[in-house]
Amino acid sequence: MKINLALQSKFCSVNKSNIKASRNNSWEQTAAGINTTYPAHYYTQTFRGIPLQKMYEEYNWYIRHDGVPAVNSFIKMEYPKEFMNKFLTEILNAKDRGYEFIESIVNQPRNTEQIKKGLEKCLGSDSQHLLTFIPNTPYNNAYKNYIETKYQNAHTLSELLKIRPDWKGSALIEKYIMLSGNDKLKIGKVPKYIYKEHLCPIIKYLRSNMQEGLKLNKEIDKLVLDGRTYEFSFFTEGKSSKNVFGLFIPAASKKYVIKMESPCRRSLDEPFALGTLAKIDKYLTANRSRNSAPLCYYDHENNFSIYKYIEHTPVDGNVHDLKTIREKLPDFKALGLEYNDTVGFKNFFKLDANTSDTHYKLEGFADALHNNEWVSVDNDHVTFNSRLQSSVSKYHASLPNAMGMFF
Repeated sequence: MKINLALQSKFCSVNKSNIKASRNNSWEQTAAGINTTYPAHYYTQTFRGIPLQKMYEEYNWYIRHDGVPAVNSFIKMEYPKEFMNKFLTEILNAKDRGYEFIESIVNQPRNTEQIKKGLEKCLGSDSQHLLTFIPNTPYNNAYKNYIETKYQNAHTLSELLKIRPDWKGSALIEKYIMLSGNDKLKIGKVPKYIYKEHLCPIIKYLRSNMQEGLKLNKEIDKLVLDGRTYEFSFFTEGKSSKNVFGLFIPAASKKYVIKMESPCRRSLDEPFALGTLAKIDKYLTANRSRNSAPLCYYDHENNFSIYKYIEHTPVDGNVHDLKTIREKLPDFKALGLEYNDTVGFKNFFKLDANTSDTHYKLEGFADALHNNEWVSVDNDHVTFNSRLQSSVSKYHASLPNAMGMFF
């Protein structure tokens, strides 16, 4: 039996006769040949006459045979809410199965709202599993185990930031030390078209062109290193402590943006800091968001970031109306982010076919073109909230909504 993996299909009812026939024919052989685990007591415990084993068999069949993610497999099952609540408690209390269940939710960030509605239908809206603000519930304990396991096992900071953007700076630095043996934190990779041996000279050159206080547009001479030419533009206006430069590589037909600030202002937690911005932008980039400029690399020690260049196509619409802005950046909401900036009217550009040279990799790009969506190039004023991803105090802290400083 082949199940359509689109989310709406995962939520629909199943052909129970086919499932039953398949189980009767080969369930023991199938179960023996796959990685299927149960709590030790599952063979004997029953829910008012329904063996827990039978519920696990159906659940496992959807996951292992049909390839349906764990949470969607659970939502496909049709039992009374009382049974479903008890069954989910069993799943969440088993560390491996609880991890599997939580990961299946985290891996579908844009489907969080649909998943929540599916769980409400199965469990009831008053289920303890959906009251994620209450500590020490089976769901929250399973989520905490998931986060702790991910933190210990992650091979890069990007793996953590794909899950959520609100990691504490101290947690990221500690993890970076575990991975590299030093605290010179870096996120992402330097684009291959910027030769590594050229990066330090480029950064040093641009620092010599930084301006403090009120900034005026200026011409920046090109830089030639080992016969390779790098051209620059100065994009910064106003009184921001940041300086923003365009970096163009004619030989490779590649364009980037470098954001820089004094190393003495570096932070992974403070409002406006490039490090805080890097956490948010890496989350968006790792999830292939079409509404944000992709982050390539962040260097914490030297306090600079490298982004993909976004073509500067002026937007149509009211760039000071928050409702309009949010409507034009729908992928922020889909990923659990709330955009709050109504000040930076040059922070948005029109999303079009020439937005960047990697637009084909972005989620929902074709539909976004049709809907005349925008791209944000500065996400200082963003908060994160996901109903099914509760904060773990050891690792997470609220993002600083810098707009709150103006009210």
